[in-house]
Amino acid sequence: MQDRYVADVGDFGKFQLFRYLFNHDESPLNGKELSQIWFMHKGEGEENNDGRHIDYFERMLGTDEYLEHSLLDVIMRNKREVTELEKLKLLKNAKFFYEEVPKALEDRYLWLNMALTFANKSQIVAVAPDNGMAVKCNRAEQRFDFLTLGEHYAQKVTPHKYIFADEVSYFYRLPYLEVCIVYQHLGRCFAHNEQIVSLKSSLEKEYAHVLAVKHKPYSPRVFFFLSKSQVIHESLALRLEKFTSTYSEFWQLC
Repeated sequence: MQDRYVADVGDFGKFQLFRYLFNHDESPLNGKELSQIWFMHKGEGEENNDGRHIDYFERMLGTDEYLEHSLLDVIMRNKREVTELEKLKLLKNAKFFYEEVPKALEDRYLWLNMALTFANKSQIVAVAPDNGMAVKCNRAEQRFDFLTLGEHYAQKVTPHKYIFADEVSYFYRLPYLEVCIVYQHLGRCFAHNEQIVSLKSSLEKEYAHVLAVKHKPYSPRVFFFLSKSQVIHESLALRLEKFTSTYSEFWQLC
């Protein structure tokens, strides 16, 4: 996560979804503590359009007025900083982990331990690396291989932009955790919906209850919900089905 992404369409989507899940009495996640793990870094001096999609407000008008006004205020004040998102109080019972992701593998393990300690007693953990899970694309078979921190860290030029398979497992195994939410940016390996099917199928081999929700505007992205219990999984599925039906122009339950 970088400051330049703050208040872009990706942030709007994340908080629109999370507010629907955490801020309403009828939601199964209402009242539960959320630990948001930002994978903070300063970037690599990239010259691209990342973070520039801030012209979405007219399209989203009326979907969540408080969120719209809050993010627009951040942009108008030129305060595109991640800490501003916490100050806005967009979510109930949420806390945010801001420690910058180090580039050296040894330091990465120390960072991971700090993040796990931070989230130790939360029922919900959401991880938000820029690019999502570290995977290797197999175009011929239209599938992905998950990369681990211990064995494949060096294969990624910018490993601080990813979460590795063993890191997801560590968060999932936290003692009080009920749901782990994993962000994934979709690439060009093959068709987006097929990417989601492939990733979801692979996750289901490791985690019993998996849901996937696709955010469609601009560059598509997906949120995977890894639930520990069938009860939470089923109630969350109903809530997400209602959400995606209401906002079908922007969201799809996969």
